[in-house]
Amino acid sequence: MLKVLLVDDEYYFREALKVTIEWEKWGFEICGEAKNGKIALEKMKMLQPDIVIVDINMPIMDGLEFLEVVKTLNANVKVIILTGHSEFNYAKQAVHLGVINYILKPIEEKELLNTLLDIKDTIKKESNIKVEVNKLKRQAKKSKRIMKEKFINDLIQGNIIMTKEGIFDKFKYFNMNIKSEVYQICVVEIDAEEHPEWSLEDRQLWIAAVSNIISELLADNYRLDITYDNLEYIILVIGHNNNSSDEIKECLIGALEHVKEIVNKLLNFTITIGIGGIYEDVKNISVSYKEALVAIKSKTVFGNDKIILHDDISQMRLTYNFYTMEHRRQILMNMRVGKVEEVNALIKNIFTEMKERNIHPDLLLANCVEMFSTCLEFMAEMGEEFYDDFENYSSHFFEDIQSQKSINHMEQYIIGIFNELIKNATNNKNNRASEIVKSVLDYIHDNYSDEDLNIGNISNNLFVNYGHLCYVFKKEIGKTINEYITSYRMSKAKKMIEEGNCYVMDVASRVGYSDANYFGKCFKKRYGISPSKYIEDCK
Repeated sequence: MLKVLLVDDEYYFREALKVTIEWEKWGFEICGEAKNGKIALEKMKMLQPDIVIVDINMPIMDGLEFLEVVKTLNANVKVIILTGHSEFNYAKQAVHLGVINYILKPIEEKELLNTLLDIKDTIKKESNIKVEVNKLKRQAKKSKRIMKEKFINDLIQGNIIMTKEGIFDKFKYFNMNIKSEVYQICVVEIDAEEHPEWSLEDRQLWIAAVSNIISELLADNYRLDITYDNLEYIILVIGHNNNSSDEIKECLIGALEHVKEIVNKLLNFTITIGIGGIYEDVKNISVSYKEALVAIKSKTVFGNDKIILHDDISQMRLTYNFYTMEHRRQILMNMRVGKVEEVNALIKNIFTEMKERNIHPDLLLANCVEMFSTCLEFMAEMGEEFYDDFENYSSHFFEDIQSQKSINHMEQYIIGIFNELIKNATNNKNNRASEIVKSVLDYIHDNYSDEDLNIGNISNNLFVNYGHLCYVFKKEIGKTINEYITSYRMSKAKKMIEEGNCYVMDVASRVGYSDANYFGKCFKKRYGISPSKYIEDCK
């Protein structure tokens, strides 16, 4: 409904105007009335009408005086002037004051209605135009933000081909207040591996929250811009005054320690920060970024909730021989006689030394590969059939070891491989397969109510290679792990219903389904009847 304000000094004329047309039928409502321009202005502030119908000749403040004030207010209102024949030429002069139309008295119903409908159509068009303009503004703003993020990412990746002056012009265009004497990059990572329950949406939310905290705490003292890369790192592009490197480092570490403290206190999780070097040339921002990435990846050695400087990592030794030929000889000897504890002790000693010496991440990876090569040698000794059972380790090892989040996880992963090899080597092939399958079955039976139960979880918890696990289970049981999980859950659900549980959603939740509809489809596929119908049959 469009709101209409009537302004005329004649009471009976206003009353007559109210019944001249069927206002509501045509999409209008009389929101108020006034007997002169002064009162009308007061009511306009309160009522915010869309249309004002005003008589040109009134006491105290006539129609033209009223229009003069309305024009200065820049009010988004449409005005219709009512005028007599003697004032007709006078009324024409009101057009420049924003009058949309004028109507001669006495008013004809058809003329008034047509004028109102024309105004209604105009308002609708203007509203559509306003919506489109606002949409274009939002798109332009979003486009500029995307362009800015692309520019910063190109800058930190070293993909910018332009002069320093060109880069500074971009800073100005994107309102980036980071033009400085020296530059530095920090990479911030949320320690999300400690919260496997987080969804992708949760992680994006926490990234935004951490970014806001960083901006609040650092913006007053640093020339700072924040962006993100495709690895879900928060990237801080920082400009410093050309103070000494030690002074810059000391101040920045103090500020970032405060950020870590506040994030932990307010959001209840930790972050790890990698810091690159300080460079004068703005084009060397990409060098600092790459150094910050090396630093953040070193969390596998240093652990979470740390500030890691690239300068410190560059001092790590890359030539120390942690895994010697003697280690290899002893481990192979103990594997051949099935001494699991001795093998585990040797591996743990190697990892302990690597931790104590703050091994460089590249060297850590190289030593893990060396240890795995010992496993390959042992597999070759056991024969082709034995090697075939573990070929998935060799095809996925490099990817799996790199995916481990810390040196402790790497240690557990390596020990898990050795333990499985030894265990399987001391039994025949069928016994080995039976042991793995039994562990899987036990794990499923203990965890079937967990909606996140999947092959990856089972593989990680049992320290068994994913591909090998699937192969052995299917061969031993005759169905895939996922098929068995579904079958077991359905049998449990059926038993719960038979024992008197009358709520489908409750049964679904207790057997690991958050979606009751999907549970119902699985149940019907298994037993040929919906769970709700089965509940009715069991009553």
